[in-house]
Amino acid sequence: MLRFAAIALACLAASQAVSTNPARADWDKAKLDREIVAIERQSKGRLGVALLDLKDSRTWSHRGTESFPMQSVFKWPLAIAVLQAVEAGRFKLDEKITIRRSEFSLYHSPLAKAFEGESNAYPLRELIALAAGESDNTAADILMREIGGPRVVRAMLAAGGIQGITVDRYERQFQPEVFGLPGFGWNDVIDEPAYRAKLAALDPAKRKAALQTALKDRRDSATPEASVLFVEAQARGNWLRGPAHNALIDRIVTETKSGADRIRAGLPEGARFAHKTGLGLTMDGINHATNDIGLVNLPNGRVFAIAVYLAGSTADARTREAAHAAVAKLAVAALR
Repeated sequence: MLRFAAIALACLAASQAVSTNPARADWDKAKLDREIVAIERQSKGRLGVALLDLKDSRTWSHRGTESFPMQSVFKWPLAIAVLQAVEAGRFKLDEKITIRRSEFSLYHSPLAKAFEGESNAYPLRELIALAAGESDNTAADILMREIGGPRVVRAMLAAGGIQGITVDRYERQFQPEVFGLPGFGWNDVIDEPAYRAKLAALDPAKRKAALQTALKDRRDSATPEASVLFVEAQARGNWLRGPAHNALIDRIVTETKSGADRIRAGLPEGARFAHKTGLGLTMDGINHATNDIGLVNLPNGRVFAIAVYLAGSTADARTREAAHAAVAKLAVAALR
């Protein structure tokens, strides 16, 4: 499997070989500006989009500098931060990390579902794949704790020149806070059925008020424009020194099965898409977030980064995902 960096650089080299002064890539911005309005209206939420063509980094965005809740999108930069710690000699990919049953986090966790006994040890590389590829919340929280917490991911992004993405809390902390419940600390054992019952029993007015506050929260958020810069840096191999480490993260985010009906559904046959999704709960008819960011390799050789964030939507899941697919189709149609 070719690395994204190799693909991107090959595209650049090919364009430069044709002419010493190649035509600059660009977007049909009038088309994008015109058609995104209808997509946002149909999404029934606040829609943020950014596009970046890797040929010459030309961009277009809609609400591109606004902050959106990331949800699990943060697990992509988290995985890179873990691999940077490996490159710094702090960990080895085959090093085993022990996880106790008492350390499970909320919501989606294939690791927790398959868990046997009171503790198990997992190779670091497996936890990276679970977090970035299968969006496992327990694996993500454990990895972030092991490397030193959210501040390490923020420092990585800042060192890479990315402003507009911030990782501030563990899954076990921010997920309850979205709807007005206190987050869990590392000394808390999470009884998820009891937690869900408590969440369901909350006064709907209080849940809605907390959600509206969470939708404006700058913590654990990203702007679409910062997101495509992050993806571009990944495509150009800027985050990691080792080819094997770049290949590992590229494979994980390319082979993920999540979000099949989002951006991927709007791409032409034969396109390759490496990405990370994010999805929040829907309570009282309002969805916290439905997101997808990634790198598109089209069959014609064009390569572009794309970020789609949808927050506070009152639409059902099918409609929200259809909005992602519509954005992807529009992006391909608007390439010049």
